[in-house]
Amino acid sequence: MRSHLPASIPLIGCGGISTGQDALDYAKAGASTVQLYTGFGYDGVGACRRIKDQLGELLVKEGKSWEEVVRDAVDKLSWKEEDVNVTVSKMIEEAKELNVMLDKLAQRL
Repeated sequence: MRSHLPASIPLIGCGGISTGQDALDYAKAGASTVQLYTGFGYDGVGACRRIKDQLGELLVKEGKSWEEVVRDAVDKLSWKEEDVNVTVSKMIEEAKELNVMLDKLAQRL
């Protein structure tokens, strides 16, 4: 999602977060925050503290804060205005390919 949105739109990572590494992976993918739901349901009230503690240890090892990890990912991965021409060109190319496929399908029918 991050590559399809400008940096000004925050993302909330959710789904499959049961460890600190899971949360950090979402941050590295450009999520500004994460939501715990299923892991909390399976592991109970201690899950939040355990994940926070694991995440804290991982961030210390990386030498970065949550905000720094997110900012780096957002800066690197976000859609940028100059990507518009590349995206439009690619869409035109894909539309032409789709048109050829549809023509072939129409001939078969």
